[in-house]
Amino acid sequence: MGESSPSRPRRGPRRDPLAHQNVLRAARELVREVGYQQVTMEAIAARAGVGKMTLYRWWPNKAAVVTEAVADQLAPPPLPDTGSVREDAVEYLHGLVSTLTQLGDPSVVAGALTERGEPGRAALRDILRDRFQPGAELLRRGIERGELPAGLPVSAVVESWSGFVLYRIVFRERTPRDDELRALVELLPEAGDQG
Repeated sequence: MGESSPSRPRRGPRRDPLAHQNVLRAARELVREVGYQQVTMEAIAARAGVGKMTLYRWWPNKAAVVTEAVADQLAPPPLPDTGSVREDAVEYLHGLVSTLTQLGDPSVVAGALTERGEPGRAALRDILRDRFQPGAELLRRGIERGELPAGLPVSAVVESWSGFVLYRIVFRERTPRDDELRALVELLPEAGDQG
């Protein structure tokens, strides 16, 4: 009984870890260089040094490769703590924008996710869910410090922030500016305001 060579690539659905990382890196590089629409599975395979059929065994299409390539880089940022809930919220929103525009073009991440139908929407929900808790936490901290009213609907505020950012990126195809994010944060009521 002979043993298979250790340098021989795996076949089938099991992914060689090095080849897998090379593919994800190649996808990110190509999207940055030529734009999402110009990237092809052939170009990703060539850049990564793997066969095109390998890509199709591991991912059904380009959108799936790019989605994973981006998600692979999206660790949630640390929760801001500037001492001001409004400044924390602005930093949080900049982090959310950065997450959804990871590859430069504002529509790339959202486009790659939404093109995939329900799997893409599920991936986008997961990315946003990872950022929901920090946003809620910074608002609760603002309530505890007396900067925001006790009855603030925390979940609704964080969801509205996500909705605003997604709308700008997906439908307006542009990155929200700092002044727009600050205007959004200024909608937060003061602690003494009636809710």
